[in-house]
Amino acid sequence: MPHSFQLAKADDVNLIFGLYQKRVHWMDDMGIMQWNVTDYLEAYPIGYYAEQQMLGNLYALKDDKTVLGAVVLLQSDDRWPDRADSPAYYVHNLVTDPAVSGAGREILAEAEKLAICHGKHFMRLDCAVDNVFLNTYYGAMGYEFAGHCEDGAYAGNRREKKLP
Repeated sequence: MPHSFQLAKADDVNLIFGLYQKRVHWMDDMGIMQWNVTDYLEAYPIGYYAEQQMLGNLYALKDDKTVLGAVVLLQSDDRWPDRADSPAYYVHNLVTDPAVSGAGREILAEAEKLAICHGKHFMRLDCAVDNVFLNTYYGAMGYEFAGHCEDGAYAGNRREKKLP
């Protein structure tokens, strides 16, 4: 069944926020200490996603029935002050339904196509220093290590991918 990657609509926001809730519960079940121990849902409440949707920054991966994943694409990021002069999309709040295999890879691939169409030269993101799985995953997708960042108790690895 084909998927579409598009700007999220206002009526998608509740479904998208539900994916974050589902992912937090999945992390609890899997024993992964990430969003479930950092008050992620309080830091990024439903109102945050509604605002990002209104600003045109929230994208959804959908099939004909529901939302499978979502991402916020920003054009600037305080965690990258040394690279602010090069056009990029900054990946934030990437989430997928835990039951849908390959959705994260599909979201990133579609976001990269969108970035190229919008004249961006890089895709940038960060992930927790101690999340070996995500660091390996992003590395395998061509996102190279580009330094560290800190935000309160969060310590992240910055990663970027040069676009054609």
